[in-house]
Amino acid sequence: MSPSKPTSIVRRFVECINAADIDGIAALTAPTYTFTDMEGDVYVITGKASVRASWNEYLSAHPQYRILVDRVLRSGEGVALVGRTTGSHLSPGVEESELVLWIAELQNDRICAWRIYSTLMCEA
Repeated sequence: MSPSKPTSIVRRFVECINAADIDGIAALTAPTYTFTDMEGDVYVITGKASVRASWNEYLSAHPQYRILVDRVLRSGEGVALVGRTTGSHLSPGVEESELVLWIAELQNDRICAWRIYSTLMCEA
């Protein structure tokens, strides 16, 4: 795998999320995909139909959802994105002050894990 390939795959995944391209999201995920939300709840999603359904549910409820990436970090098959969101389930005021870290793990050029960390979950 070329040094930039994991990064370009993850960037494309974010582009698909931002465009609400459900088929594109499904095409970039592994057959079994693990999603961990900012509260630490883990969801194992198996099959493209299930990936489509889960993303369609969220993006239909939040059609203005966008991931805004400020920084991209890479280690092996992992890519970390630092940034913020708009149009999510959070209020705009909270989104403005929140810093988000997304971690993507890849396997065979597909995203097999997507984890979200948020400054909202940090202890003072």
